[in-house]
Amino acid sequence: MLEEEEGLEETGYAPDFAYFDRSLIGRQTEPVIKLTNNGKGVADIAPGALKSFVFEKSQLKIRRGGDLDPHVGDNLSERNLEEVLEDEDEEGVDDEGREDVDGKPLKKRQSGQTVWISANTCKTASLKEGFIWTDTSPPPQLSLYISTRNQNPGPNSTNGVTQIEFEGGYANFSLNASSNIYIGVGAPELTKGWQGSWDFEVVASVDGQYHSYSNNTFLFMVDTDSDSALFITPNITSTNQSTEVDKWSNIDPFPFTMYTQKNDSWGPMTGMERSFCALQQVMDQNTNITVANKLTTRFAGNAFAKGQFHIKGLEAGTAYSAFLVVNGTAEGLDVPHVGVVPAGGIVWRQFSWITKPDDSCQVIFDLPFCTDVAYAVPSSAKYKNDLAGLISLYDDPARAYWTNFTNSLDQVACNTTGDAQYSLARNCDDCRHDYKTWLCSVLMPRCESFNATDDFLQERNIGAPFPNGTFAYGGNMTREFNMTRRDRLAYNQSRNPMIDTLIQPGPYKELLPCDYLCFDIVRSCPAQLGFSCPNEPAMRLTYGRKDDDRLTCSFPGAVRSLNLMQGGASSVVVGRLVDVLSALVVALAVAASLSI
Repeated sequence: MLEEEEGLEETGYAPDFAYFDRSLIGRQTEPVIKLTNNGKGVADIAPGALKSFVFEKSQLKIRRGGDLDPHVGDNLSERNLEEVLEDEDEEGVDDEGREDVDGKPLKKRQSGQTVWISANTCKTASLKEGFIWTDTSPPPQLSLYISTRNQNPGPNSTNGVTQIEFEGGYANFSLNASSNIYIGVGAPELTKGWQGSWDFEVVASVDGQYHSYSNNTFLFMVDTDSDSALFITPNITSTNQSTEVDKWSNIDPFPFTMYTQKNDSWGPMTGMERSFCALQQVMDQNTNITVANKLTTRFAGNAFAKGQFHIKGLEAGTAYSAFLVVNGTAEGLDVPHVGVVPAGGIVWRQFSWITKPDDSCQVIFDLPFCTDVAYAVPSSAKYKNDLAGLISLYDDPARAYWTNFTNSLDQVACNTTGDAQYSLARNCDDCRHDYKTWLCSVLMPRCESFNATDDFLQERNIGAPFPNGTFAYGGNMTREFNMTRRDRLAYNQSRNPMIDTLIQPGPYKELLPCDYLCFDIVRSCPAQLGFSCPNEPAMRLTYGRKDDDRLTCSFPGAVRSLNLMQGGASSVVVGRLVDVLSALVVALAVAASLSI
């Protein structure tokens, strides 16, 4: 009988008893998943469960791309590598007399290797049917457990285990190790209102943090209208040299991406706001929102490369939030002001904004002639789906006026001896630049919705009806109102007559050009051209004054801060990429008759 039992054991036979199911005896322990350097450990996890991983000692000297550390050599077998690692991990090993990868002498080496561990939640628990966000707490977060001694670190571990709670679906940790690193990812039990499980990925690396999250922002909001918004990054090149710009233009696809969602009480990214893989998986869904992202060198005319994002398909007067990410590369992507983006990419802090409530303003950008213009201009519903037509209405006349102006400027002796020039400080190139800036600005006023409340905004076209047939001030016909508003050109019509006759936006408000740029063009151009700035009170009704804390006047390159949840002009200026914008009273025939 004993021989039979031994034979059965050797063949792997296991008796099946009807009264003893495996679930009663106990489930088999899940295997430990081995991690390689920069390799993703991907798993799903049920509530209350634990997933275990190990980053073995042999991986401590493996570099990105599979290259060995120069201390070890290039042609060692796996067995020899293990032996070398064991020898080198002994305390007191001295590297003196040896050289590092740069040929510099090595000092006595510290025992161990820095290892970065990071994790992303790719899918989280979902709300049960019938529950809404206000009925329950936020979705429960996973936990990360790390140890070099405990081979099964988890929630019940007592000694030698570091616990890191996921925050927004992201966790990271670094340690110095010379032995195996044991990693556990644990899921909590679900609280009221939640169901399902989690998907996650965890990565260990000796090259640096694989996943990355920044609590800062790397983006400016340029402007919004009723169904779109325009955003720009800071410069992503340190110069405007074509060789440096071309490095970015040759990256296909463009590595910057923006994900957008409506600010409902509970959105698809709730609980995973810091997770790159969640953004890629959860936000890649069929919606009416589209994001056109690209590299641009045109914004503000300084020819530095920036990332540009135009979001379409939004709803009027609605709050949205978005996430900016950069896809990493195996070699690491060096971004000025950011550093080297790791292979797993970087997620910046979530930001929010609100669209304008009506179609009286529309964002235009990438104009053929007025290349510095990128903001909302007066518009109407008939141009809502005809951006090219709206741009042509504004840009084509500007080019025609510019041609006339340059013909007049050519009559001035610009290229002459120094003592014969009209100015020792400015020249005709300065005049051309400032005139073009003025021309584009007065033809294309920066538009705000009529319900914007900032006191530095100028009311325009108040005598025209709104699209629904109502009027801005109803039947107010008092003498005081007529004298201060209805009878004043600054209130009763647009700066550019074409706006009222062809576009017909109805009442709107204008963010006035900055006054100091009016003075710039007077200084830059020859006196015989007749440029001058208006006196008060026309000056106050025509120009705005710059404020370092708020965007109180308009200039190309003006951007707004994020997270203010405003669609009007009261956002804080967070970046002044270039100072260009003014409007003038011009006694020059070629400038045409533009009302102020």
